[in-house]
Amino acid sequence: MSKYLKVGLALSGIILFGAGCAKGGSYSQTASTPAPEATAPQVSVEATTTPPAVPNEAVVEYKDGAFNPTSLKILVGTKVTFVNKGTKEVWPAAGRHPTHEICPGFDALHGLKSGETYSYTFPQAADCPFHNHLAPSEHGSIEVKAAE
Repeated sequence: MSKYLKVGLALSGIILFGAGCAKGGSYSQTASTPAPEATAPQVSVEATTTPPAVPNEAVVEYKDGAFNPTSLKILVGTKVTFVNKGTKEVWPAAGRHPTHEICPGFDALHGLKSGETYSYTFPQAADCPFHNHLAPSEHGSIEVKAAE
């Protein structure tokens, strides 16, 4: 950074500080609408699909025929808990019905009644489609990525 730029920035800061102090007056709290001030530029914030650092947990809810969310992106070591919020039983299991050979170990092994849960911690990076073993047309997917 050049010497002139540093001096310019320092002077700008002093001027702005002085301008703020020069307003003076006493402070009183009233119910009136404050005077409009210079509008700061709008900054848009977009949601990111990058999962937080491990250890992490995620929840997939099932309610009478639908998983929510239907797709997840998680890091290796994330524990995903399936919660039955509906009246029908759900049996979460990894893809390729009926063998469940993708993502071995990801299988509740029985139907979950209303209020019951099943959790599985994903040990390695993989694309893990899942379904309700009791109604295979009800499905979703979990993308497991290695921690960076």
